[in-house]
Amino acid sequence: MKKTKVIRRVLTILIPIFVLTSCVTLGDILGSGGLLISETSTTSVTSSSSEVVSPGENPYPLNGNLNNNDYVHPKTNNPGTTDNYYLVENTPYKNNAISRTKGLAHFESTGNQKMMVVPVKFTDTPLSYGSDDTIVAALNRAFFGESDETGWESVASFYNKSSYNKLNLTGEVMPVFNYGYSTAQLLAKEVDGYQYWDKSHYVVESVYNAYSAATLKSYDQDVDGYVDAVFFVYLAPVDDESEDILFWAFQFFWNRYENMEKPTFNVYAWASYEFMVDAPGYSYSKPAAHTYIHESGHLFGFDDYYDYDGTISPAGGIDMMDHNIIDHNMFSKFTANWKMPYVPVGDSDILLRPAATTGDFIIINDNWNGTAYDEYILIEYYTPTGLNEHDSTSPTGYNGVKGYNISGVRIWHVDARLLRISNNQTTKYWSDKVLAPNLSAYYMDYATSNTPSMNNAHSSLRRLQLLDGQGRSQNWANNLWLANNTALFLQGATIGSNDWGRYLMKRATFNDGSVIGYSVEIGLMNAEGVTIKIRKA
Repeated sequence: MKKTKVIRRVLTILIPIFVLTSCVTLGDILGSGGLLISETSTTSVTSSSSEVVSPGENPYPLNGNLNNNDYVHPKTNNPGTTDNYYLVENTPYKNNAISRTKGLAHFESTGNQKMMVVPVKFTDTPLSYGSDDTIVAALNRAFFGESDETGWESVASFYNKSSYNKLNLTGEVMPVFNYGYSTAQLLAKEVDGYQYWDKSHYVVESVYNAYSAATLKSYDQDVDGYVDAVFFVYLAPVDDESEDILFWAFQFFWNRYENMEKPTFNVYAWASYEFMVDAPGYSYSKPAAHTYIHESGHLFGFDDYYDYDGTISPAGGIDMMDHNIIDHNMFSKFTANWKMPYVPVGDSDILLRPAATTGDFIIINDNWNGTAYDEYILIEYYTPTGLNEHDSTSPTGYNGVKGYNISGVRIWHVDARLLRISNNQTTKYWSDKVLAPNLSAYYMDYATSNTPSMNNAHSSLRRLQLLDGQGRSQNWANNLWLANNTALFLQGATIGSNDWGRYLMKRATFNDGSVIGYSVEIGLMNAEGVTIKIRKA
């Protein structure tokens, strides 16, 4: 959804575990209660949002590492050399592995994928939108057009570039669907916690009933009984002031079982037709697809990186899943399996080319478990090029928010560890494994969130925190501030092996208490790349 408004919906979940908006995690349902237990230990820890994590403590240990020999091939540490690193070949999990443990189905993020786009007309849809053909043509440009047919990129062209051609997104804007009711009548409908968990479900159900089995099967490419992804574009103005917030933008799931004969909708996005013109410089003939791109990110399983509580800005705001601008960061791309990291095991000099065009990045953690779902330091070379260029170099950016307009190194603290959570919501286990052993009793979810009140483990833990290139004690990590060019680490900048506390803000170690164990220096930096000098402590 868009950055300026928050949707928080906690709903009764029936099939089989939880259904939620992309802007709400299970932490919103579970709070910070329940037991946190290491799978290899009988020791339990009660998690409390008021609990203070002190430096050096290890209140949230992992249960040991996966045997990932099939996925990573480390070099031997050779003292006296600087090539002690390896490039990961692949990781064991698809982007939707976590949601599958909940009986949900995010859109697969690689290969040839098809998305259905459904324009929904109401009896009070503004006549100014034009004819149905005009509406479909504008949406075709926004979703599937070539770059030069839009004001920036279409959804398809963006994801083709962002994924380094790993994702080829196609699809169709369906004929305009006449819902037959006014927007006021839809708002007046009831949600009963069973048949209709969200008022948009009334529209979803009507569309489903109108479509043939053959049409729906053509959008179930993985043949799991669910349409892979559908994007509903409601033909009505944006309304971010009403209590219901129905006429805003969000991602949700439909509460229906799979159907092999007539695939049902599962994950879907919902946004206004007017988001194509919600910023200066865009028109229906040259649309802005930023919001559609952001919501499509949710379809792939990317969460929002801003704080729904409105108190801090852990990722600094400058990201597609934060303020709806520029490209996705390399953590998101790692979870999507678009690129794999370099991993140092000793002293290393690693040349990072621009992430915008190559996807190069580094992760640091000697105990890394071989997946994106762990805790580590992530390093990437940002340049105001490629998908970053438009929002970073235009006079106003997008809706007044601009990307970084200089090149520099972004360093992130990622804590994407997982919990295995009991369906009765009383027990939580740290786990390196994405797959829950018994789906009738457990599901998997992130332990952390960028929203303190929605954290499944502890309110102090952030999933994705942008380090401040200046090492200041006051920045976006503890204020509702946007990052700027000073967030980037420039040539000559260093973080000593004992200096991480200055940048991580709360502690000098990883959140699990283990030492980071490396220093980082930014070496020669130019248009071709930057040398990252990593030294083992």
